[in-house]
Amino acid sequence: MFPPYSWHLGATASHEVRALEFDAAAVRELCNEDSAVGRSVSTAVAAVIADRLDSARTRLLDLFAPHGSGTPLAYAR
Repeated sequence: MFPPYSWHLGATASHEVRALEFDAAAVRELCNEDSAVGRSVSTAVAAVIADRLDSARTRLLDLFAPHGSGTPLAYAR
C-alpha cells in the first residue's frame, strides 16, 4: 500500500486456509481512480493495522508490565 511497495513480512499457516489474492498494482490504480474505493481499502487496512498494534501492545505488557496491565484496549474502553 505504501512505497516502495515491497513485501517484507512472512507467515506460516497452522491449518488449511482460504485466501484471496489481488494484483497490488491494479488495486492501487483503482484506488487512485475511485476515491470511494480508496477510502474503503484504506479503512480496511487501517483496521487491521490497529488490531495488530493492539495485540502487540497487549503481548508486550503481558511480558514486561506488572500483572493486570495487559488488558486489551478493545476491552478497556
